Amino acid sequence: MKAPTTFRAGATQTVAVGASSAASNALDSHTREIRVVSTVDAYVAFDPAPTASSASLILPAFTVEYFRVDSATKVAFIRVGSVTGTARVTELSQ
Repeated sequence: MKAPTTFRAGATQTVAVGASSAASNALDSHTREIRVVSTVDAYVAFDPAPTASSASLILPAFTVEYFRVDSATKVAFIRVGSVTGTARVTELSQ
């Protein structure tokens, strides 16, 4: 039986978090879980063609979050305040 919170880290993408929505590349088609962290407060959206907005999920700065995703998902970010930063999206497997 697999441990539910034990993962292998795979490819990591870096996404700029700025004044307009920016998305990652599509995740691997076999990826079902990802780890996300940002250096600034950010809005986050998940979709094959996502656009992050103030209606999106809020990710506080330096808070690691884990999400289940569908194949070919992209992750989009936009900053909450006026500070620009960087987000990391890491593909996980068990």
